[in-house]
Order: sequence, then structure tokens, then C-alpha cells
Amino acid sequence: MWRYHRQKLSVCLLILLAVLGLAFHQGELKAWGLRDSVDSLGEAVTLAVCGAWLSLIISSRPVGRITNYLFFGSFLLLFSATLDLADEVLEYPPELRLFSRLESFPAPVGMVLLTMGLFGWHREQQVISRQLQGREGFLRDHQLIDPLTQLYGPVYLHAVLNREIKLRRPGQPLSLLLLDIAGFTAYNRQFGVAAGDELLQRLAIWFAGQLRPQDVICRYSGDCFVVLLPETPRSSAELLAQHLQSQLQHICTEPLVLQTVVQPVQDQSAAAALQQLEQSLVQTKMQPSSRHAAYSRVWY
Repeated sequence: MWRYHRQKLSVCLLILLAVLGLAFHQGELKAWGLRDSVDSLGEAVTLAVCGAWLSLIISSRPVGRITNYLFFGSFLLLFSATLDLADEVLEYPPELRLFSRLESFPAPVGMVLLTMGLFGWHREQQVISRQLQGREGFLRDHQLIDPLTQLYGPVYLHAVLNREIKLRRPGQPLSLLLLDIAGFTAYNRQFGVAAGDELLQRLAIWFAGQLRPQDVICRYSGDCFVVLLPETPRSSAELLAQHLQSQLQHICTEPLVLQTVVQPVQDQSAAAALQQLEQSLVQTKMQPSSRHAAYSRVWY
């Protein structure tokens, strides 16, 4: 995950180094007798903990809004902790108040950003937990789970879709959303199967985090996902599809194209509805504009 955060991490570290350089230029080293070893130790531990938080975030989180909250919140805390520690070894001129302000102001802002990020992370985990609970409650059959992405598989999708069709009230909307990653085969050829698997796992987590608790997402085939959207009209499903397409470039640095198909489910069997969805995808891929979008951004 580090490579996805390399740019903002580099900028933040340059800012920190610039401020530290200015601090050492403006201040003078304190004599050993004026340094408080207990305070220095406590602030050094705080700095190390903030650095560990930042390291965990950039090594485990995909890019996105929640990750940015966590990243910049942790960095501002690390920034304040660094200047706190520098204050233990440097003495500034009495008229210079810049560093005391830089030392104090970023910490509360960082705490607010970090809290916002943790709240968003908590909501993501709630969605994932509901998905896991639903899997566990459905026949406890491990064949229903895709081993790579840990999402539901097509067998589960057929079963749940049939149940939704039978139990829904008259006039109650039910929609299917198909997500197809155009260019994935070329990506696999260039970067290898392991990189392709890591990409699918990352996308699966992100897709699941964008859905409501009652929605069901499944890995339908290799690079194709299907989302079951209960009580959702076609217009709302199309808005979700547009949101996922527009946000994909912020989640993945790879030049992927997300092709989507939205289909309302009528009074038909699950097999018939999914077959119709597949046919709609084939027709979408055959359109000249779709072919140009899909192949103009892959790796040849």
C-alpha cells in the first residue's frame, strides 16, 4: 500500500524537515543541565507512537477520503510531537513565537481529523461485519464464499436473488448492478497474477464499503461483481453506478475502467435475471464508445 501514499507522504515529510531546519537555524542548543530528561523521554515516546500510527495507516489502508483523514490527522500529531521534542533541546529568542504556535495548533486539528477518520473506519467495519454475519448465517456453507475476495459467490447470489423475488411486495423495486473491470486481463499479463489478485481484493473491500447494510455484493466471475440492491429503483442504482465509476480513479492509481450495467428485476427467476444481465453487459461492450473507453487505457 505504501506506493499509493508516496506523493503525499513525501510532501509532508519535506514540510516537516523544512520546519525542523528552520527551528535549528533560529534556535540555540540548550545546555545539558537545562534539559528535562523525563519530559524528553515522554515526548520521544509520543513521537514514536504517532509515527507507528502513520506507518500502520499507509501500510494497510487504500487511498480514499477516510484514509486521508487518518493520514493527515496522524501526521499533524506527529508534527506537533516532533516540535515538542525539539523544544526540549532548543531555546528560541523570546520574541519568536512562531514555533510555539506551530507546536500547539496542529495537535487539536490532527485529533479532529483522526476522530473523523476513525468514525469512518468504524462504519466501514460495521458494513464488513454485517456481511460476515450474513455469510455465517446462510447454511454455514464455505462453498458460498469466494476464497480470494471473501465476498459471496454466484451460488449465494442465486439463492438470495430467488428469495428476494419471492418475498418482495407488489410494486417494491429490486435492482441488480453489474461491475466489470475492463482491462483486467491486460493488467494480469503485465503485472502478474499475484498483483491482479491483490487488486481484486482491494476493490472488493472498497466496493463493500460503499454499500448499504441490506445490499449484497458477490464476485460473479473473474473480474466481474454483481450487487443486489433491495428496495432500490433503477434511477438510484444508476446513481450508485456513476458514483463508483467517478471514484474509482481516486481509489486505484491503475488506469482501470469500470463498466456498469443496471437492471431492474421483474417477476422472473434468478437465473433468467442474471442471464439478462450478462446479455446487457455483452451489448454494452459491443458499443463503439464502450470499446474505445475500455481499450484506450489498458497496458499494451
